[in-house]
Amino acid sequence: MEMPQLGKSVRKVVLLQSGENGKLTPTVIFKSSPKKRKVSRSLKPLEKGARNLAKAQVAYADTYFDKHNRSNQKRRDGWLRDFVYNIADAGRDARKKLRLG
Repeated sequence: MEMPQLGKSVRKVVLLQSGENGKLTPTVIFKSSPKKRKVSRSLKPLEKGARNLAKAQVAYADTYFDKHNRSNQKRRDGWLRDFVYNIADAGRDARKKLRLG
């Protein structure tokens, strides 16, 4: 049996056949393969930059949060005393993640 021309929106074709005891059993004749979404070539560098920026922001926040907690454990109001140093260290880690190439 030849496969008829199907539109792109058809995902699956199932043939129902009656079995020995009279019940219907489904048989898959055609199933389309999932297709990857195409990414525009012109937008790829922009997407990569946005992703790298997001990674740098996460690195900044994680580093600052760890240093903030460590400063608080060392002494009372330690986060306030070490604020400038904690910000500088977090910024350094974020710049490392943001570096191109």
